[in-house]
Amino acid sequence: MARLPKGEKQRRKNNLAGLIRFCGLGLTEIEMEEETGIDRRTLNNYLHELDREGKVHREGRRWFPF
Repeated sequence: MARLPKGEKQRRKNNLAGLIRFCGLGLTEIEMEEETGIDRRTLNNYLHELDREGKVHREGRRWFPF
């Protein structure tokens, strides 16, 4: 797998957190994959990193902002 340019991962995570903040009803991983085009496995890794950073949390299948 090709490496991302420096700062690209953080930019993607920030965009993902912004997308979740924008949608008040929460988003599923499938909805985020369709919206962002980020592979679901990568998306899941980003979401768990954002969760550890205290920026998002999961309730059932949906992700919400803190």
